[in-house]
Amino acid sequence: MIELKDVSFRYEGAKEQAVRHVSLTIERGECMVLTGLSGCGKTTITRLINGLIPDFYPGELSGSIFIDGEDIAKKQPHELSSMVGSVFQNPRTQFFNTDTDSELVFGMENSGVAYAEMHRRYDQTVRELQLHKLCGRDIFALSGGEKQSIAFGSIYALSPEIYLLDEPSANLDRQAIRRLRDTLLKLKTMGKTILISEHRLYYLRGVADRAALVEQGKITEIHPWETLEGCTDETLHQKGLRSIRDTTVELSEPPLPAQTPVLAIRSLAVARKKNVIFDHVDLTVSEGEIVGITEPNGFGKTTLARIVCGLMKEKSGSVLLNGVPARASLRKRSTFLVMQDPNYQLFSDSVEHELKLTIHREAPQDATITEVLRDMDLEEMRERHPLSLSGGQKQRLCIALAALSPARLLIFDEPTSGLDYRNMQRVAGMIHKLADDKRAVLVISHDNEFLNMACTRIISLAR
Repeated sequence: MIELKDVSFRYEGAKEQAVRHVSLTIERGECMVLTGLSGCGKTTITRLINGLIPDFYPGELSGSIFIDGEDIAKKQPHELSSMVGSVFQNPRTQFFNTDTDSELVFGMENSGVAYAEMHRRYDQTVRELQLHKLCGRDIFALSGGEKQSIAFGSIYALSPEIYLLDEPSANLDRQAIRRLRDTLLKLKTMGKTILISEHRLYYLRGVADRAALVEQGKITEIHPWETLEGCTDETLHQKGLRSIRDTTVELSEPPLPAQTPVLAIRSLAVARKKNVIFDHVDLTVSEGEIVGITEPNGFGKTTLARIVCGLMKEKSGSVLLNGVPARASLRKRSTFLVMQDPNYQLFSDSVEHELKLTIHREAPQDATITEVLRDMDLEEMRERHPLSLSGGQKQRLCIALAALSPARLLIFDEPTSGLDYRNMQRVAGMIHKLADDKRAVLVISHDNEFLNMACTRIISLAR
């Protein structure tokens, strides 16, 4: 169904090739997983297959790519889109509408699907993907996981023969990941061909047929999925891969109150228009603490982070910093938020300049920047434009910004959604380092493996 023959590609303006001499065959009805370290070339391979390279990402391309025996170089983008459906790592980049219903039918409208058939497919998609609660909603009011569900639904409604999914579980809670797994199994029974670029592997047990390990732009290993099943976690971790086994977290009991916690939330309630998002929230975070917050998508984790940082206004209740009631202006100056989407907080023309915008004025800049870049494995990216980095590299850059900021309260919103095991360890190590510096840390995440690795305490807003 899909065949890459000796394909190499260098992005325009880049020094190194993103992929080198890649040859890969994926049979009709097969589910193949691409995995490997962040920035290794997985997303580039998906862009080669759906035609975004070179039509939307110019550069130097060699080799051949075939779908169903036809060279895709001879096809127009609209012809490929009817055969290949893509769900991007950042769903926001593929939205064309401001409401969820319009987005779900947008692809069908552009493909000329008859009105009655469009309605039938819309109803089927909502029913089979359990999207009822997301219908008729403002896309900009959705959580990251809810946006990802809508992006997948818009492709599912088109029913292409090939599905390309780039980190599809990145922002999903555990319930949504179970629904994603069920949907993938359904697609397999329908004979669809699936290529998934993914770091989280546990939910693909019984779904994937083969896994390809990508290293520095090359496919170095291809194994039947059963081979990975037989590997210990230690063996997988040595390759930079996540565990293939599910991980659970144990929620923590409330701690004894500190004399003066860095953050204290008292009877907090938040509403958007007339809808109450949450109320009666009480939380304290002391210096040196790393508190993880986990709950289903749409329960208000990101909203809580924005309230604490002064980016949204609470309905009632209070937020205290170091024992003092803090207005929004003070919260903005005293906290640092690493957003779920790193593209929102990258502004400069190089990684180094980005860091210099944030660093302590009294710190020895070059030495400190070098140390943080080394800790985040970004030394070689020093002169790169931030927006040219991979998703995982952008995440690590934003975490480096938090480390260099003077803020004593740091909030990380889904900091590992695009990270492999080694970089997840790096991020956990950096967060522990920040806590050792007597900072207070909040981590918002659905990633149980990371929560167990990084946090001193784990709570659930839903409870």
